[in-house]
Amino acid sequence: MALKGGVPFILSLFMFVSMLSSQCDCHPHSARAVSNHTERKVSDVVAEVAGYADVAKKIIDLAVFGAAQNRSYRRLADFTDTIGNRVSGSHNLELAIKYMYNTITKDGLDVHLEPVKIPHWVRGKESAEMIMPRAKSLAILGLGSSVGTPPEGIEACSVGS
Repeated sequence: MALKGGVPFILSLFMFVSMLSSQCDCHPHSARAVSNHTERKVSDVVAEVAGYADVAKKIIDLAVFGAAQNRSYRRLADFTDTIGNRVSGSHNLELAIKYMYNTITKDGLDVHLEPVKIPHWVRGKESAEMIMPRAKSLAILGLGSSVGTPPEGIEACSVGS
């Protein structure tokens, strides 16, 4: 599939900008309103967006046809093959953060990390047992960060008991 610039690209970008601007409260008395309380004309926004057409085309050409062609897929494959699953609070999550930080830094981007508190769930002892009409242990698996069973346990009856 070939990506083309020009009017379709500009219209798509304009629609995106319009969608974003419609999400904010632009009432003149709003805290989010422009400080000088003036509204931009649609033609001004279209002209501004059109000014980015050459830059956008360069980025698209680099990603689709240039040195960055398929780089995202290769990086994703390398990342998932190298790091694997990344459960909150896990060693693999720490490895993933370092991996991405190093990769993005090597690309020449300015990156910083921020401390974040992440809950770390530890699997406890899990068991379930059917006691009627006969005793039978049941295989179960607790879900991460789910609410634990109270110490007195849970008792359930079948329908029609």
